[in-house]
Amino acid sequence: MGFFSSAPKEQKITDEELEEAELHKKYKEFTDAELRNVAKGMYQYNTMQTARSLHQDIKDRNTEKIKNSKETVLNKIRERLTKPLLSGYTLTKEQANRVIELVKSLAWGYGILDPLIADDSISDIKIYSAKDIRIKRNGQREAANVTFDSEEDCQNFITRILERNGINLGASNANQTFTDSSQKQAILRISVISELLCDSKKPCMAIRKIEKQKLGLNELSARGMFGETPREDKDETLKQIASSFTIDNPVLSDLIPKFVMSKGLLFTGKGASGKTTFMNALLDLIPHDESIMICQENSELFVKNHPDCLCTHVDVNGGDSKISYTLGDLTRMGLLIDLDRIIVGEVKQADEAAGLSKASLTGHKCWTSVHGENCDMAIDKMADYISQANRNYSFADCLSMLQGFEYVIHLRKFQIDEVVHITGWDRKNETLIKETVYKI
Repeated sequence: MGFFSSAPKEQKITDEELEEAELHKKYKEFTDAELRNVAKGMYQYNTMQTARSLHQDIKDRNTEKIKNSKETVLNKIRERLTKPLLSGYTLTKEQANRVIELVKSLAWGYGILDPLIADDSISDIKIYSAKDIRIKRNGQREAANVTFDSEEDCQNFITRILERNGINLGASNANQTFTDSSQKQAILRISVISELLCDSKKPCMAIRKIEKQKLGLNELSARGMFGETPREDKDETLKQIASSFTIDNPVLSDLIPKFVMSKGLLFTGKGASGKTTFMNALLDLIPHDESIMICQENSELFVKNHPDCLCTHVDVNGGDSKISYTLGDLTRMGLLIDLDRIIVGEVKQADEAAGLSKASLTGHKCWTSVHGENCDMAIDKMADYISQANRNYSFADCLSMLQGFEYVIHLRKFQIDEVVHITGWDRKNETLIKETVYKI
């Protein structure tokens, strides 16, 4: 079974025969990928063998053998590695040691992610698929430059991490968050969204690292916390966005880059007025160094080439099933993941409006749409939704929670006919400070 031929029957051999056998061993240079495959085979083989042995020991009530320590497992694997592979080659001592390290990483570590977890400059790791792993290094997002061998390998990794931490990602637990304190370098806060809710039909795993050793002020200074970190100038970003399209309306041509880079957007209008179409167009203008989560009832919003976007959908089962995942559930999950933007397709219920408005006040850039006859009515409708979810809040309290939506855009018959800019909160009069910046 696995990568190894069955062990020969025990027999007494002379020293000369041992020396002759050693001379005829076949060796070769294995790539690290090949050694990883050997380690996977050994890990899977040992898992099956341990499970069978454990089942028999429980049946025989052999409590001593049930105590199968880590070192016992590794010793068994070391012994197996002295025998030829099915390919006929035998591992050198260095190759066998490398396989042992890879097995340790598979069984008790995080496999190909171990170097990322050990890297102090990396705070977040996000797995979208086997070939799409993103990291945040010193506050900047980038590709991880590590990949799983296949989608099956990626799925097995996520399943292994869940099982190791006693987490069930079934239909009734499609959103999960938990903490793994077993790693030497850091405490890991892990959030997983099941393929049940992801448009890609693949689960998404996000890992936040919290270092076990506290950083002093000197270390924080060295990492740039107290000095200016080189960042792309916002004005330059606005210019880049403006250069990516050409429209005849000079006022909207100037406003559109500001929409994209604003704190948040509220789209409004009647059904089939163009809200979703315009949102979809703006999504493709979001800078690639920002992370997005789209939450919607139906898979209507999407991006073309953005490298860091998670598209999710609700799951509301009918009949006797009590399993249900709403836009509010997805939004709350988004707050546990390393995101810059949370996009909700359309707000129709109180908890959805309340959850997104709270997210907009946490520094996330939030976009959503709501039916409304004009911008002011859309604002009032959002505030009314929030008041329904928070009975103890006054209407003014609910209005104040909409400060995160910097621009309100109204569309009528597939045309933008009004834009309101929310600039702050008037504490004395308890109302939003806003101005109409575009109107037909």
